[in-house]
Amino acid sequence: IAVLDIGLPGMGGYQLGRSLRALLGTHPCRLIALSGYGQAADRQRSGEAGFEQHLVKPISPDQVARLALALP
Repeated sequence: IAVLDIGLPGMGGYQLGRSLRALLGTHPCRLIALSGYGQAADRQRSGEAGFEQHLVKPISPDQVARLALALP
């Protein structure tokens, strides 16, 4: 599981997500986007970049734990 902040300095989170997907190929990795923005367009962009979930800040440790437990 990789939780990536979309607003990273330098290489943005969307680009990092795409790069990780390309690097990992068929190896399993759950990518979760973390952002201060949660509009439909933001969520769509996350999905297009290879993220499986889009969480809006702030998030609690309980939210992360529930998400991790729900993943196969």
